[in-house]
Amino acid sequence: MDPNPVPRQAWKLRKIHAELTDRGYLRVLVSPASVRLKTTEHPLHAHPYGADAPPLHPELLEEFVGLAPSGSRSLDEAIRAFYTAVGIPSRPLHPIPSPRVPSRFSPRAENAVRVLASGSDLASTRGRTVGWRVTADAVRLHVGLQGEDLSHGEVAELQLALAAWLRLNPAPGGAAVLPAEGQRRTVGPADGR
Repeated sequence: MDPNPVPRQAWKLRKIHAELTDRGYLRVLVSPASVRLKTTEHPLHAHPYGADAPPLHPELLEEFVGLAPSGSRSLDEAIRAFYTAVGIPSRPLHPIPSPRVPSRFSPRAENAVRVLASGSDLASTRGRTVGWRVTADAVRLHVGLQGEDLSHGEVAELQLALAAWLRLNPAPGGAAVLPAEGQRRTVGPADGR
């Protein structure tokens, strides 16, 4: 005996729906719905399909069509309503995300946050017409007359500086994350001090 008959049938319905949608069927004749019917259903037949199948149950079909919502609904809404009607727990419509644990910054990134928090700035290497400077209050890009592409290393340095700035300046309503006191201080990420 199947221990999960209802979820298995819901899975089959989702699979059939996906297959038919992939084949180009888009017109919904009757929206998926879960309704409680008063009409008594015919007893189950040993062979419900094929030549020996019992005749259709027109009263049951008419009652369902009469009670089903006229607006469009998704299959998942109908399945969720059925689960609720029979008392089976279902997935929440809008699951609450688990609280995010702040990811560990690398020691170099923690150093960059400390530099910004101390009032110093982070900047790209000098000598080019394109570059950047990040302070605790702002991010500024410098572009020459013609513009230049940044090398892979320069992009990595800029990413590190921007990550530090974002950590120090969270979105409105967030809290800044400052590094622990007493750790080594650097002048900039490029020189590794």
